[in-house]
Amino acid sequence: MKPYQEEYLTLLRSTAQNTGPQADRTTPEAFVEQAVQANRASRRAIEQGTQLLRQHLFPLLDDILAVPLREIEELTQFAARLMNLTSQTDVGLSSRIHAALLSYARHYGLRDMLIRELYQVAMSLYNLETMLSPTDIRLFSARVRLYFTEAASFFDTAYDDITDPETRGYIHRSMGNIALGYTGNDPQTAQAKLRVVTHSISVLSDPDVRAKTPSLPWDTYLYKSHQERTSLLSFLRTGLAGPDAFAQVLESAQVVQDRQLQAARERGRPLEPRWQYAYLAARYHIGAMPLEELLDGLEALSNACADDDFSGQSTFTHIQVTGLYLEYSKSLRDPRALRRVPVCLAGMLRRMLSWIVRAPSTDNNEQLMFYLRGVLYAYREYPETPAFIDLLENVFAARHPATFARMWIAGRITRQLTAWALEDCPQALVGVLDTRTPQEVRSRREALLDFALTAGRLYDTGMVHFINLDASACRGLFEEEDRLIQQHARCGATLLESFPSTQAFAPIALGHHRHFNEKGGFPADFDLSHHPLAPLISIVAAADTLVAAAEETSSRYRPVIPFDQACAVVLSGRGTRYAPFVSDLLQTPARRAALADLVEDSKRQAYLEMYRRRAAMTAL
Repeated sequence: MKPYQEEYLTLLRSTAQNTGPQADRTTPEAFVEQAVQANRASRRAIEQGTQLLRQHLFPLLDDILAVPLREIEELTQFAARLMNLTSQTDVGLSSRIHAALLSYARHYGLRDMLIRELYQVAMSLYNLETMLSPTDIRLFSARVRLYFTEAASFFDTAYDDITDPETRGYIHRSMGNIALGYTGNDPQTAQAKLRVVTHSISVLSDPDVRAKTPSLPWDTYLYKSHQERTSLLSFLRTGLAGPDAFAQVLESAQVVQDRQLQAARERGRPLEPRWQYAYLAARYHIGAMPLEELLDGLEALSNACADDDFSGQSTFTHIQVTGLYLEYSKSLRDPRALRRVPVCLAGMLRRMLSWIVRAPSTDNNEQLMFYLRGVLYAYREYPETPAFIDLLENVFAARHPATFARMWIAGRITRQLTAWALEDCPQALVGVLDTRTPQEVRSRREALLDFALTAGRLYDTGMVHFINLDASACRGLFEEEDRLIQQHARCGATLLESFPSTQAFAPIALGHHRHFNEKGGFPADFDLSHHPLAPLISIVAAADTLVAAAEETSSRYRPVIPFDQACAVVLSGRGTRYAPFVSDLLQTPARRAALADLVEDSKRQAYLEMYRRRAAMTAL
């Protein structure tokens, strides 16, 4: 590879170390200083990485058809280091490179390269889109399915003419992966996905097909397809797959179980937890095991995991098993069994939080966050378990301190702006908390201030989907990533709507990027003008702008601006980006100075609160 490529990979590794969970210092002050320095180092890395790519890579991609074949091979190697089966250090950049290589292959009619790049582009888009899981929001699924289908189509049109075993392998891998492009939560999607995987299994089991390329790892391909069909347990769990699917999924679960048992015996180690779960779940879904026994099995898996093991399997047992326990326990009806759920869940959550606050930033980060989101979306509040907002803030404190601090500071800014609005223009807040008159607004002062504080602490909840996107890359966002990260508004609203304790704040998460005059921002279909929370949404929008002045807490994709400049943005956006009354709150120098002091104090307080939370989680 080129020297700039090696340098960029080194930057990626250093950034992951800086933006991941930091080793906590012995004092709160040391923790604060460490977090601040880590954020600044990450910003410097972005500047360096962007300069490297602008100077060396982007000109090549812009003129890809003129690139010599030797450099095409180097680009292929670089893309593989950015994203492969075991590592996803920069999926977005890998996707951009593979898209250019796909254009190169199409233009020059390089069939083998075309098949490979169709597969790689599809995989990179799929990996990007997994950040939206488990919501039903999808941006790239149709393209993923299209690319995989095109690559798989060569099985029917040109398979016998292709002599390269590796190319034939990409055809079979694409055939099996078409299922990844089916992502809806409905019976039709479940049937389509099952049909695709079953077809792949049929082809891979055909002795005539195998005989054409004996050197291919047929058993591995077949095993992977059985794993994919076993993953359809999620459709069984949610009732989206019919009785016909049970036998097929159980067959695949049995194949996977047998293979894993054999491997476990050969290694002299127990069966991997995820396959223990798959077999138990399949037996439950066909009626061979009661739900209580399945839940006991999940609890046993959680209890058996080692707290100092940070492997992929441990990620599954510490996090995913907790999410599965939450999902399956919703179907319990027996009162005695139901009474055990909160107690068991509380123990699993304690172990999970203690583990995630210590888990290092590694190549397994995206899987870790994927599982964590599953826990959040499946969560249920019990007296014995944390309130949802506490669980959510603990996740941010453990995995992305800057996001925790940003929302914590925004909460205090939102509260202060609301307090000034109560003094200056209570009529502007009419409608918030079902108030109908300015007098009623004044009478509910404390409730409004508490609501405003919590609104600020929750407005960017959807960023839980994009922690790794914000934390890992050493460059600016590409178009696909920008489209993804804009979905944090919808994702946050979807998550907050799931809980009685946070439902009221969902519109604030959804609308905080929508312009007051509805001529800009996102999502474009959010009707801000007629929403009763519109005044508070506009206040939160201003708080989001003002918190950008807090360098140590701002998203690395947003420029850090001086506080006076942030205030100028709010003032100049009067009547367009922000409600006029919100901009008017910052008209006087005295208030701007008071708010600047509040931001400075809040930065320190936010990190001290985070230190307290992390210490409590570690001690569990």
